[in-house]
Amino acid sequence: MSQNDDEDPMLKPDGHRYEKPESRETRINKEVAYAVLGLLVLVLAVLIATGKVQIFPGG
Repeated sequence: MSQNDDEDPMLKPDGHRYEKPESRETRINKEVAYAVLGLLVLVLAVLIATGKVQIFPGG
């Protein structure tokens, strides 16, 4: 660790550096991925609720 690291304004008090902000492209990709995942969960929930997909096979 050099002497200049102690004077770096980007250091947090606990010694960790701040992460740079995400790019717009990365943020949009994450939003799309979460939207697709949410839609998949919603469709699966509807299928389970209507009985099209059985969690426990009836016997």
